[in-house]
Amino acid sequence: MAKHQSNYSFLNLFLVRMPETSSKDAMQQTDFYEILGVTRTASEAEVKNAYRKLALKYHPDRNPGDLEAQETFKRISIAYSVISDPNRRRQYDMNGPGTSLSDFDGLDISELGSVGRIFGAMFSKLGVPIPTTISPRTLQTARELTEQQFNNVPVLAPGHTINDSVKTQDVKFYVVDMKAEYQKNGVVIRCKSSSSSKFKLVIFDRDGSVRAIQESQKKKSHTVAEHFFVPFTKNNMTEFIPMKFYMEDRDTPLTFHVLDSLQVQGGHTLEERQHLVAVYGDNFLQEAKYKITFLPLAEFSSDTVTAITSIEPKIMKKKETMAEFQKEYMDLKKRWEAAKERLKKDEQEVSEMLKERDQVYDQLINEAEAAFAPPATEVANTGKQSGFFGKFFG
Repeated sequence: MAKHQSNYSFLNLFLVRMPETSSKDAMQQTDFYEILGVTRTASEAEVKNAYRKLALKYHPDRNPGDLEAQETFKRISIAYSVISDPNRRRQYDMNGPGTSLSDFDGLDISELGSVGRIFGAMFSKLGVPIPTTISPRTLQTARELTEQQFNNVPVLAPGHTINDSVKTQDVKFYVVDMKAEYQKNGVVIRCKSSSSSKFKLVIFDRDGSVRAIQESQKKKSHTVAEHFFVPFTKNNMTEFIPMKFYMEDRDTPLTFHVLDSLQVQGGHTLEERQHLVAVYGDNFLQEAKYKITFLPLAEFSSDTVTAITSIEPKIMKKKETMAEFQKEYMDLKKRWEAAKERLKKDEQEVSEMLKERDQVYDQLINEAEAAFAPPATEVANTGKQSGFFGKFFG
């Protein structure tokens, strides 16, 4: 019975994520990270400390009768409920604010029955975005491994690639040993699947809580997820899924949405210690096959880094200009639609006027001809004298 309910829950999740239009209120326009006063790369501990300070300052008990403080406390609480939860935070980072907290709740594949998983695999293959969660069991295991100082967890040696696989909703853990010498140029933790499997690449904090999650992104012939810990500023961008925007906003051309998820990621490096990393299987049916690598960046890549730091601000600027142009475009489109509607109306009115014009001109001609027509009595007499006997007795 539970499996059937899970299947229906999946279908409901799919249906509710297909709104005809997108509605945005004041809360949606607010950056949750700004509300809490933390960066997008803030750790779970940093988020918690920021929330405690703000909650203490704006708590209604400390500000009796202050409606503005109450509203601020409400915003802080909503922001914290999203950013403090790793699954909700990931959905927020990918999609931005939603209309309710339920918009950030993903799907737990382990709760689905076989029918639900088949539907999930089918919709996923069609390009329908289906958010999924990391199971509580995985998060608990990460904390236990951290407490045990990563006992028996395989180490990702620098530059060495490990070929592995993970079952759906299961996890494989690894350890990267960050050295001080790597911090100058930065490092990349990269996971790639030649079979285009879906997975999450997760890195954990010192206490075993989630530090950051990267979803696998579909490329031309593979899927890939990467964590960059570099000293320079770069942009972060999630996979562009046309189906998502088609479902939410059919009126706006997709070109205006391509850069929606683009966000500035400030330069930051990993601390000099061991870090716990995980690959979480996100396929609906099959195990995920992948290759994972820990890559310290090369000293001789300075020219490439210069090229990156040059192109990133240009792309961010293009996002801003595209947002401005979108408003202009939609206004012109609205006016164009209104012009087309007016043209259609004018066309109908012209047609009706011309029809009426033809009718009155025909009436004018008929009336003119009627003026020269013989009188009715003459026409009647002419009719009587006609015929066989009329010729002899008329």
